[in-house]
Amino acid sequence: MAGRSSKDGIRKATCVSGEILLLDGPGGSASRLVGALHTLTEEVPPSEFALIGGLAVMTRLGRVHRVTDDLDAAAQSVDGGPSRLSILVGGGESGRARHPVEGVKVDCIDVGSTPAADIDPGSLPEDQFDRAFILAHRWALDSATPASLTVVSGERVPLATVTCRVATPAALVAMKLQSAPRRRAERAHKGPNDYGDLYALLTRPESLAGIAADLPGAPHGLGQWCAQRIELEFVTDAARTARAIQQTMLADPPTPDDLESTGRSALIRIERG
Repeated sequence: MAGRSSKDGIRKATCVSGEILLLDGPGGSASRLVGALHTLTEEVPPSEFALIGGLAVMTRLGRVHRVTDDLDAAAQSVDGGPSRLSILVGGGESGRARHPVEGVKVDCIDVGSTPAADIDPGSLPEDQFDRAFILAHRWALDSATPASLTVVSGERVPLATVTCRVATPAALVAMKLQSAPRRRAERAHKGPNDYGDLYALLTRPESLAGIAADLPGAPHGLGQWCAQRIELEFVTDAARTARAIQQTMLADPPTPDDLESTGRSALIRIERG
């Protein structure tokens, strides 16, 4: 989708000197997304949450490859209670919230106060996806690094900017691999986007390099689990995954052969570390 106009007004993104520039058109959502994110960083210590989800993927790709209109974050719980971010967006004690900030929906996932590497394995769920959910989201917060996002007009006039911690490509892959196959009915449309995000992350050389370097060291076997899921989703079930991605607005969706090639190449890179 990079380089094309989209219905939300975001046309393309480029990476200049480590800064992500989002080009926003009239009535676009990029300014709202980044403006809302800026508000969050002013109200909550940046060390306590990390950007995840679609905007995080685009930040790591350095381009806009699909439409997104909300913000997703992993946030650290405080003193056994909800995170400050969850409280800010109205989550209360639930640990999960989805409420607007300056007109933008925010999905906050609280991840506890213990780093993923220090979690007692015996306390983790037996279900593989529930286990991966907990580990991937907490690891996303632990390993997140700062990034700067700036929205500019067609004339390159800055409209909004923010610096925040963003999940690494490896953590994004881990989160997407557990979420894609089990989206609930009311959010079933998110699954194809998850697969599209995975394909984009695994095909960009810079993000694949980070994935290969970081994923093998993910805590409590998460990296090995992710490698198994990549083999299943991109190699064994490439045709099914391709059909899912075809439901998205990607300009040039991959074929099963594309996915199988991507999966095999990614697995080789991850094995090498």
